[in-house]
Formats: sequence, structure tokens, C-alpha cells
Amino acid sequence: MEQLKTVNLAILGVGTIGRAVVRLIHEQSDRIAEQTGIQLTIRYAMARSIERVKAAGLRPEQAITSAEPALADPNVDVVVEVLGGEEPAASIMHAALERGKHVVTANKEALAKHFAALSAIARANNRALLFEASVGGGIPLMASLRQILATNRVSQLRGIVNGTTNFILTQMAEHSTPYHEALQEAQRLGYAEPDSTADVEGYDAAYKLAILASLAAKKQIHPENIERIGITQVTPEEIAEARRRGGVIKLLAQATEENGTWRLRVAPEFVPGDSLLAHVRLNFNAIEVTGDRVGTVVLYGQGAGPLPTASAIVSDVLDAIRFGGALTPAIAPA
Repeated sequence: MEQLKTVNLAILGVGTIGRAVVRLIHEQSDRIAEQTGIQLTIRYAMARSIERVKAAGLRPEQAITSAEPALADPNVDVVVEVLGGEEPAASIMHAALERGKHVVTANKEALAKHFAALSAIARANNRALLFEASVGGGIPLMASLRQILATNRVSQLRGIVNGTTNFILTQMAEHSTPYHEALQEAQRLGYAEPDSTADVEGYDAAYKLAILASLAAKKQIHPENIERIGITQVTPEEIAEARRRGGVIKLLAQATEENGTWRLRVAPEFVPGDSLLAHVRLNFNAIEVTGDRVGTVVLYGQGAGPLPTASAIVSDVLDAIRFGGALTPAIAPA
């Protein structure tokens, strides 16, 4: 039998997503080892307290309250960053890559704002910077986009990239649920954070669109350059009017390239009933990618929820070990 390769992880953040990653590794490590020959081991888990790490099912000796022990340990192979927010996440990822560790992240804000810098330091150190979970949850979007971009000039990206707002708009449209009740239900199900501002005001979708557009343009597109309108002002009357017209209202993220210039917008839009996007319900996401050779490809799946996101993160960890820096995209500064 082929000897297993042990891979040591530092999981930075044991909130909803971090706990799901821990659970997946605990439950699936034998299967992962059998399928890939890689034995995943959690060496460190960072949280505000040791109790929080213990509550995630880990031992006290695995707990750290700052990233430094993991960054300083030469035996850590992959840093999994699931802290959220711009800082200290961006600085930690930069330091990890500089110290020769692969980085896997689900952090769309830090990546969208620091994409070019993080890509450059990863490539300079031949390390993987992977982020499948940052856009589209469990959809294999980045892997598909990598394949499309290899042979196509992508001129348009369009879709539903925020599961929270899609869930809310679905409840409003199908059950006439008032906005605030639909938001509370999304929070109860774990699709929305207690502070839902980033979702409902369109910031989350703008970060994701910035990442996708940066990949297509091969240079950083900053989220502040994206026109952004959230869903908080969508009224029951507008929902009813869309239904009368045979369609629905969706929060759409759209990036279109014309003569080298990208036009970017996140806003609630009317979607006709004969569009595939009109039938994307609840916490699901769908992204249309239009290339000059392949035409329009639609990628669909769960865009919110801890288990789909954890699945994408662990897949990225395995890819980081198998392919290393070869998968890190080259993103030029803006």
C-alpha cells in the first residue's frame, strides 16, 4: 500500500465555516486519504478563546489565539483562512505566503481588495493561493473558469452570487413573506449573519464580482469601482409587478467588457421568466460565463451554507498539495 502523505493544516477562524471544515475533515479524513493518498491533520485552530476551539471538537493543545504560532511553524503546510473581513485576514495571508505556506481562503472581501498583491507574493514563492469557496459556495466555479479562460476571451459574467439575498427574494416572491421576516428566516437557517449588511446592501456580491472580473481581465478590479444597490428597498409592489410581467426580481451581479473597458454593476433587476436565472431559488447561485469560443456556460449550485463551503475549502487544500503554485492566477495591479 502506498504510504500516505501527511499534510498539516492551520485553520484560522472556527466560526460557522471553520467548524464545518473541522467536521468535514474529522468525518471524511479516511475517505480523503483513500481517494488521494493525503492524510489531513489539523495542527492548529485559531479562535478568540480555547473554549471556542474545544467547542468545535478539537483538543486544547490545538488552540491558538493569534496566527503567529502557525505562521512560525515550518511543519504547517496549508493555512486555511476563514476569519472573514479585510484585516487582519489580508495581512495574515500575505505573511503565510511569504513564509512558504499555501493559502486557502473563503474570504471574498480580503481577496477582492488585495487580489493583485496576494497573487504576486504567492507566485513569487511558488505557493498556491486558492479561493474556490470565496464565490459560489459549493459550485466548482473557479475550476470551471480556469478551464474556460485557458481558451476563451471572456466578455461577460452575469449571475446570482449571493445566497442570502436570493433566499430572501424567493420567500418574498413565492410566499409574500415580508422582507424582515424573510431575513430572520435566512438568519435562523444559517444563510445570513446576525449583521446582514454585507449581504443585503450588495457588498458581498460586489466583492465576488470583483474577484470574477479580475480573473477575466487578468488585472485587479477594485470593488469600489462597482455600482452597487442592495435589496433593502425592494418593495412587495415591485415583487408583485415582476410576477405580473411573468418574471422575478433577482440581485444580479454583472460584468461586461467592451473595447477593453469593463462595466460592473450589482443591483436588483427584473429577470424574465424564460431566463434560467429566474428559476434559481432559495440559497442557490448561478453564474453565466460568456466566452468567445464556448459561448455561454451556466454554473449552478448551493451558494450559501457551511457544508457546501467547507467542501470547496477542503477540495482547495487537496489541490494546493497536488498542484502547488501552478494554480495561482496572475493578477496584474489595477
